[in-house]
Amino acid sequence: MYKAVIISGYLTHLGDNIIPFLDKKTDLYVHTWNGNDNERWIHKLNRYKKFCRKLYVKTEDTFYEKKLHSYFYSTWQAVNLIKDIDKYDIIIKFKPNLETEKIEVNLNLEEYFHKAYIQSYPMLKNISKEECFYGSIYYETMDERLFFGYPLAFKKVFHILYKELDEFMLKLDNKLLDKFNEKYEGSIFWKNFIENRGVCLIQHTDLSIPNNI
Repeated sequence: MYKAVIISGYLTHLGDNIIPFLDKKTDLYVHTWNGNDNERWIHKLNRYKKFCRKLYVKTEDTFYEKKLHSYFYSTWQAVNLIKDIDKYDIIIKFKPNLETEKIEVNLNLEEYFHKAYIQSYPMLKNISKEECFYGSIYYETMDERLFFGYPLAFKKVFHILYKELDEFMLKLDNKLLDKFNEKYEGSIFWKNFIENRGVCLIQHTDLSIPNNI
């Protein structure tokens, strides 16, 4: 199985819990920011070169004022570092600040699609497993720190021009601010943006993400 692992945003607390996702059939794509003591974490990335096939890193100076916008833009950049996305069987979105030594994950995503297909029939009748993200789904939210998908789903969400990304992102943020009339959890934004791009969210029933509070 050929995999791509993408990391975005600041790399604070990057640790060895990423190692189980890496092997010699896996490429690691990282977009991160300069400053804020991030250089030492960028340097730490070199430790993981030996565990994967190739490592690609892009750094920029931050320019969005809001952390939500910076993080989502950084994820967009990380996905678009991949030149031939269709060569991968699975893509993993990973955030370094998962406070656990090891994360056990079943990457047989078809198993979870099949469960969802049966339990929600006929709602997924005209949707393929490739058009979904798989992760921890809560009420009106998803945990954006760790999720999985096929190339098609990542292309549907992130293969857009920067001008479109910026427009869609700011428009959705303003819509949610108006809806809740207060600051809201960023996971709500992720779920809405993804579903607005035509990608479904499927519960990975064996996934346990730490410090999800």
